[in-house]
Amino acid sequence: MTTGVLRVVEDGGLGSLIGTPAGGGVAGAFVRSPDLLRAVRDLLLDELPKELIDPVAPSAARNAAVLTVLRRAIGEQIEAGEGALRAVPTDEATLLGLYRDSLGWGPAQVYLDDERIQEIKINGTQILVQEDGADFVCVPERFSDPKQVLDRAQVLASQFRVALDAVRPQGTLPLPHGTRMHVTIPPCTPHQQALVCIRRGRRYAWELDDILRRGGFNEAIHALLLLFARAKCSFLIAGETGSGKTALLESIINSWPGTPHVITIEDNTLEIMVRHEAWTRELVQTAYEPTAFGRAAKEALRQTPTIVAPGEIRADEAGAVLTIAVSGHAIISTLHAKSCLAAIQRFADCAAMPGAYVYDGRRDNALEDACDNLEVVIHVEKMAGRRFISEIVLLDGSEPRTANTPLRPRLVPVAQMRVSEQGQIVWDTLVRAEGDTLEWQDGVDRTPKGLNQKLLLLRAAGRVRAAPTTRAAVDEALQRAHELVLAGQIDAAMHALRRAWADRRDPLLVGAMARTLEAEPQRMASASAASEQHAEVVQRLLDARWWGEARAELDHAQADLVTVAALTPAGRWERMAAQITVGLEHDRDLLARARTARSALQRGTHPQEVLTLLGANTVGSCSPDAGMEALTVRRDALRQLIQMGEGEGGKDALAATEAQIAALHAQGQGKPIADSR
Repeated sequence: MTTGVLRVVEDGGLGSLIGTPAGGGVAGAFVRSPDLLRAVRDLLLDELPKELIDPVAPSAARNAAVLTVLRRAIGEQIEAGEGALRAVPTDEATLLGLYRDSLGWGPAQVYLDDERIQEIKINGTQILVQEDGADFVCVPERFSDPKQVLDRAQVLASQFRVALDAVRPQGTLPLPHGTRMHVTIPPCTPHQQALVCIRRGRRYAWELDDILRRGGFNEAIHALLLLFARAKCSFLIAGETGSGKTALLESIINSWPGTPHVITIEDNTLEIMVRHEAWTRELVQTAYEPTAFGRAAKEALRQTPTIVAPGEIRADEAGAVLTIAVSGHAIISTLHAKSCLAAIQRFADCAAMPGAYVYDGRRDNALEDACDNLEVVIHVEKMAGRRFISEIVLLDGSEPRTANTPLRPRLVPVAQMRVSEQGQIVWDTLVRAEGDTLEWQDGVDRTPKGLNQKLLLLRAAGRVRAAPTTRAAVDEALQRAHELVLAGQIDAAMHALRRAWADRRDPLLVGAMARTLEAEPQRMASASAASEQHAEVVQRLLDARWWGEARAELDHAQADLVTVAALTPAGRWERMAAQITVGLEHDRDLLARARTARSALQRGTHPQEVLTLLGANTVGSCSPDAGMEALTVRRDALRQLIQMGEGEGGKDALAATEAQIAALHAQGQGKPIADSR
């Protein structure tokens, strides 16, 4: 028996040959030949979902799928007695090694599978990695041949239908999971070499809390950003490549209160993830349609969104984006700039580029409108792998052009990063968020007019909550009201409970309001009298079976938590609501039968069949309107039946029906009036 030897054979970068000399070798040995690796690669490309071909796909899911595909293929080939994989062992290490050396990324795969590694660059055979919180480093592992990298890049590009050849030697691959992968090949690189840059996407939709935990800003800035989001401000985020602009954009969107309709527009790669249900995700390909980004931004105007988030401003699409802001919609976008001042100036430059929507050649108009309609500009930086906010300013209009100076943005500084003597990143803030207001540290209010108006509207609405859910808002209101009652602030306690009731009609709030009212007997007596008046009106409508009117009156009464809580004994509102539900259900059933019967009668169906369709006379449990609908059909069918000389006792039935119609008509004339309002 011969002993296996180790030798390396390169063929198109598919890997190494580890096996036996010619003649077969030891039992169970197999040849990791280029043909085998090609067969493995082709099989995996055919069988694996595209999201698992992503170089940074979750390794657990990908490995499980790889093992399943390869083991099934090996079993089938063993049974058939032929095939390139029939001699391959089925242990996990062997099969995952085949994946790594064929479709996977060889020596770089271990870093691609490490979620702490944020970015990987492969330059020829060299591998550089950037771990979260650190700079790029060159690792000892290398590819044995640069063609291995080139081959993998071209295979992946073909799978995602990205042209990558000598004519188009650079391209960005639209990978799943928000992964950014940019590839450069010859002739832009030396012969048979490729430069591959892979930046890991986020696995879940970030909120501002996620960046706070990573040290991107402090608690004071966190509170400010949440306030600006609650006030529905427009944001412009600037920074260099990889500084965290898109992550911050995504986090602001996902911290937006309520249920906004969000439109995101991205070029080539889907990276932004949004938690809100009303999310329209648009992908454009400016490489094939240069005007696609601007066109998508213009179309967004017709969709009445709450937020429009163009992933990145690069050129004349800024004109369409600015038009969205001017129309009153919030925008959140990013661009490359080295400061907040440079960001707003560059944004105006882009908005006025030739061909730009509305602002073509009108740079001053673009800058003026941007300064009037964008509220917050943020600059982000990265250092030693850490990404953080370096500057925040508010826009307060513009300084007019003079004979000696151009039109300039008027900036109001909010926060500035600095490095402490101990080498720590810290932030100086000139203003802090206090509830729904801004409190300036020196006591001089510098809040821009536009932002101040939004904050006033926020306070006036009084319903935009910081709590993530209505249940959490109820819990906060209950705790706050309890504290206020103990402090003797009954009005404030009632206000807190009413705000929560407007978002969620929770029975816990009813009990809390009743206890709050009991603290002031005179107020409780007055509220009880008003509540009783509402209940009497609802009951009169119920007695007359005016279900729809009773529902409207009940809804009006229950809109006020005090009215609900003050009615005694407990449970009366619920009993009336249940009675209304049953009555409305009877109405729906009777009206459906009446309309079916009426249609049949009009088509010439025999009147006796029409009466059968109509069913038993149950108008006694329905509203006068529904009863009238059914009785008129019954009357018309009976009249036809009598005219045909059929239907024994038909005249008596007709007389009884007409008497019921007259009674219902009289009842309709005397409908109770909801006078409690």
